[in-house]
Amino acid sequence: MTPVHLSRLLLGAALLIPFACDSGDQPKIGLPPARAADGADAPKVPGPPPRPEQGPAAAAPTASAAGRYVATALPKHSADLSPRMSGTLTDVMVEEGERVKKGQLLFRLDARASRLGIAQAEASLQGATIQRDNAQRELERQQRLAQSGTISAAVLERAEATFTSASNGISQAEVALSMAKRNSGDSTVSSPIDGVVTKKAKHVGESVTMMPPTVVMVVQDQSVIELRARIPEAALKTIREGQTITAHFSALELARSATVVRIQPTVDAQTRTIEIVADVANADNLLRPGMYVEVELTPPAAEVAAAPAAAGKEQPVASAKRKRSPTAGAKL
Repeated sequence: MTPVHLSRLLLGAALLIPFACDSGDQPKIGLPPARAADGADAPKVPGPPPRPEQGPAAAAPTASAAGRYVATALPKHSADLSPRMSGTLTDVMVEEGERVKKGQLLFRLDARASRLGIAQAEASLQGATIQRDNAQRELERQQRLAQSGTISAAVLERAEATFTSASNGISQAEVALSMAKRNSGDSTVSSPIDGVVTKKAKHVGESVTMMPPTVVMVVQDQSVIELRARIPEAALKTIREGQTITAHFSALELARSATVVRIQPTVDAQTRTIEIVADVANADNLLRPGMYVEVELTPPAAEVAAAPAAAGKEQPVASAKRKRSPTAGAKL
């Protein structure tokens, strides 16, 4: 190959090198991002990962955050009835679920031992009475002898002491008789309140004791249900005694108004909550102690809707006044 041919071959190869570098198979370095068709921006390059505070959205607010607080439903009054003496149950007059009145007899214990105690106390009183009468007659006889000077003063003093001791025996016998009669009355137990028998723990023939007390039955007044709920201390700015709140009974799908009757005087130092007590009427006997209930520190929706309805009645009056205002301006 002649030098002329070699120089031509090298020149042709040099001219082909730029076209090979411009092919779409090799990346372009140092050039700005390409523009998409129709003037649209090219896809953006993903940025850095979000910081920890930019994580997933917070969880849905709880019932408390939504203004509702779980409460405990309790009977307004409750009585755990125990015997006032130890013995055996001889009669139980009521059953569970039965309504009772205040003073109604509920159960009775075997009172035979009490009756024997009464008889014994009566006999002791009779014996003490006889001793006192004898001592009184002896004292009167010694006083007559002392007036005639036939006995010494010491004999008279002994007669007086005997009479005084016999009189004290009378007082002791009377007290023993009263105690025996009271113990006999303790063999029966009556209801202290109007309510319903919610539990009967003992039956006829079972032994019960006064100490420790044996609970025979439980009577509850459920005409009013007491609600106890703990609310944040910040709610003290709005809650007041006598305020109307809403009680939601989810099992019955029922909401009723309740009245705050008491706000406890102290705040729990650990939870920063305070307990409120509210009463809800239960005249229809639908509510039960122990039910799941949530309280909302707002009145029921029916009460809230009453205010806009009352305000709507006043709107025509205001519009009538606005209609008369141009007329008044014309007169001026």
